[in-house]
Amino acid sequence: MPKDHFVPQFYLRHFGADTKRTIVVTVSPYRFIGIAPIDGQCQERNFYENNSPLNQLLWRGENDMAPVLSNVIKNRDFILAEANVLKYLASTLHTRTRKAAEVAKVFPKFMAREVIQNAIDRGELPPPPEGQLTEDMIDFGQVSGLLVQQSFRCWLEMHTLDCKLLQTNSPANFITSDNPVVILNQFCVGFDPHRSHAGFSKSGFQLSLPISPNLCVFLYDASVYKVGNRRDRVVSISKQDVEIINSFQIQSAEMCLYFHDPILETQVKRLIDLYAPLRVSIRDSLRVIPLRAEKEELLHIRTPSAKLPGAWSFCRYRKHIKSKPGERRDPAWTEIVDRLMEDIEHNPDAGDLSARLEKIVGSL
Repeated sequence: MPKDHFVPQFYLRHFGADTKRTIVVTVSPYRFIGIAPIDGQCQERNFYENNSPLNQLLWRGENDMAPVLSNVIKNRDFILAEANVLKYLASTLHTRTRKAAEVAKVFPKFMAREVIQNAIDRGELPPPPEGQLTEDMIDFGQVSGLLVQQSFRCWLEMHTLDCKLLQTNSPANFITSDNPVVILNQFCVGFDPHRSHAGFSKSGFQLSLPISPNLCVFLYDASVYKVGNRRDRVVSISKQDVEIINSFQIQSAEMCLYFHDPILETQVKRLIDLYAPLRVSIRDSLRVIPLRAEKEELLHIRTPSAKLPGAWSFCRYRKHIKSKPGERRDPAWTEIVDRLMEDIEHNPDAGDLSARLEKIVGSL
């Protein structure tokens, strides 16, 4: 069976001790693995289930994104076309990891267990030989393919986000993980505690993605936040702010963190001790709330998002914010995205993206 990488090697090489090796620790429980081959990280046998079209799509995307990422890291700057590639990298990494797939399975596994258990209780099915039926006994295939399809919608929604490179000039460095894209919404904290508001179209949306030990992509809603000066594409941040960005990786990681220098191990261990308590189980994305009526429950699904562990200095609120928590960032653009995705679904061979968009905008 083929060995599929759910975080591509071209990305991890920028966090390597050299071009082929990186430093690895596991988060919970903590274990220092040390220098390990990059080609053995973030991979699983037949992860994409021999889905040839999906593998070809990912392979072509990696070949297109790899030189752009290297160029951005080398120049510590980007042009508009490169910003769009960085956004596409973030959208695909958000959906293609093993943790993303497991989060997506939480709800269908719950429903399948309920259906099967009811059939067992009625005597229509035998109980499992292992004893009590659990969700861990159930699995679903082809999840990654569906998620990668969703990444295209995420990428389109990110066109209304501003992009900055966060740069560290201090001794502190960025780390990454086996689930490196982190989403949150600082603007909506406390607005509705039962929701994360981490949808890509929401006002106040934020996303961080470290791309090297010294650089991190930061995408944000510019109608809510101010990051550096308006014309700056690169913003230098403090050691304290780097720690906050790294705390996101500890919260987001499925199992492993990666960094480029063994001397950082003591610092990474300290960060894990501080921020690992903020980690939550993937099952936390589904909450089962009992209702007053007997045997009735409310199923509440929310997008997992990071918690901001303290105030950061590089991202500040604007003085006059017209948006309100919970609103769409750009309702008109989201409607265009909805129509475009529907058109692609029903007419997959009807033309390129620009022609489709022109047709949709002309019909509004």
